[in-house]
Amino acid sequence: MRIHLSARPRWCAAALALLAACGEASGRPSDGIAIDTLAAGVVRVVNPDRGTWEGGAPWKAVETLRIGSVDGDGPDVLAAPVDVEADALGRLYVLDAGAMEVRVFDQAGRHVRSFARQGAGPGELRQPVGMTFGPGGELWVMDFQNARYSVFDTAGTFLRQHFRHNSSFSMPWPGMVDADGRLYDVTTDRAEGGENRSTLLRFDRAVEKPESFPLPHQATPEFEVKQGQVSNRVPVPFAPRMHWALAPDGRVWSGVSDRYRLEVRDAGGRTLRTVEKPFAPVAVSDAELKAVPEQLQGFTQQGGRVDMARVPKTKPAFTSLRIDDRGYAWVQPTLSAGERGLAFDVFDPEGRYVGRVALPLDPERTVNVVVRGDRLHAVVMGEMDVPQVVGFRLEGRAAK
Repeated sequence: MRIHLSARPRWCAAALALLAACGEASGRPSDGIAIDTLAAGVVRVVNPDRGTWEGGAPWKAVETLRIGSVDGDGPDVLAAPVDVEADALGRLYVLDAGAMEVRVFDQAGRHVRSFARQGAGPGELRQPVGMTFGPGGELWVMDFQNARYSVFDTAGTFLRQHFRHNSSFSMPWPGMVDADGRLYDVTTDRAEGGENRSTLLRFDRAVEKPESFPLPHQATPEFEVKQGQVSNRVPVPFAPRMHWALAPDGRVWSGVSDRYRLEVRDAGGRTLRTVEKPFAPVAVSDAELKAVPEQLQGFTQQGGRVDMARVPKTKPAFTSLRIDDRGYAWVQPTLSAGERGLAFDVFDPEGRYVGRVALPLDPERTVNVVVRGDRLHAVVMGEMDVPQVVGFRLEGRAAK
C-alpha cells in the first residue's frame, strides 16, 4: 500500500539540505529527538519511542462515515472501489473500478453526484486505477486500459485527456499532479535477472517530455520455480522489503523494513535525510510458521519448493509507507503480539516522530488508506466481503 499526493515539489537538493539544517531549531531538547548534520550534509534524525504530539494532544481517529451497503442498487453499493480523494470542501470522491464511475459524497456520507461511465469515448473509463487532484481543483483519473489520464472538474464535467506513455501500473496508483501542474507517474520494468525496477516519471505541463528518475530498489527475497521459459515467483513470507512513497515536495521517502530506518532523497537519488525510530522485533509465531506451506499452496502445486530455512523468525519493522498532503509520513508498524487493529506511526516532514494513530480496522482487510488534512479514509472489505469506504476525523489535528 502506498498513497496519493498533491503539492509543490522542490528539486534543488542543496537548498533542501540547507533548509533542513536551518530548521532544526524547532526541535526542542525535551522532545528527546537527536538531529545532526553529518559530514556529507545528510541530516540524521534519531527519534525516541514516544512521539511529541503537536500541541500536546494525541490524535484520535473517530469514525464519521461508512459507505458501502450489502444490498440494493443505490450509489452507496460499491462494486470495486480502488481509490478515494477529498476536495477543498471536504467532499469525498470514490473511484469505483467496477461501476466505471466516480461517486461523490458529502462529509456525512450523503451521495452528491456520480460522473464518468464505461467506454472508450471522451470522459469514459475502461480500467481506472487511481486519481489525484491537481491545482484549481481538477481531478485526474488514470485509466490504464484507455491509456490516458482523464481530467474532470469538481462538478464532474469532462475537461480534457492526455495520452499515458506507460505500459505498467501499481496499486494503489502513486501518481500526483503538483501545484505547477506537472504530472508524476511511475513505470515498472523487469530488469536483467528478473527483478522489477521502478522509475519515477515527471512530465511537463503538457504531459509530454518526461524526465525519469530511478526509485530506491532492493531485491525482495523470493521463492522461484521455472517451467520452461516461464518463471513463477512469490515473496518469502515475513521477509523485509523496500517501501517507498512520493512526498508532496517532490522528495522520495523509502526504507527497507529489516529495521526502522527511513531515507529521504531528492528525485535524483541524493540522500538528504535519514529518520530512525527504535523498535522491538516481533517474533513469528509457531502457528504462523506452520501456516506458510498452506498459504503458498498454489506455488507448490506448480512445482515450487518452500524452503522454510529462508523464512525469517522475526517480522519486518514496518509493512507500509505513505505520505499525506501535508508531507507527513504514515508508517504502518508491525504490532507486538496481542495488539489488534491497524496503526500508523506519524512523522512530520522533517522526520520528527509525532505519535501513533490507532484505527479499529483489520489490516488484512484494508485495501487502501488516504489522509487529507484532518480526515482519513480507508477502503476496506467489510462483512460478507462487501467493499466499503470508512471515514475518520483525526481529532487533535487541525483541519488546515
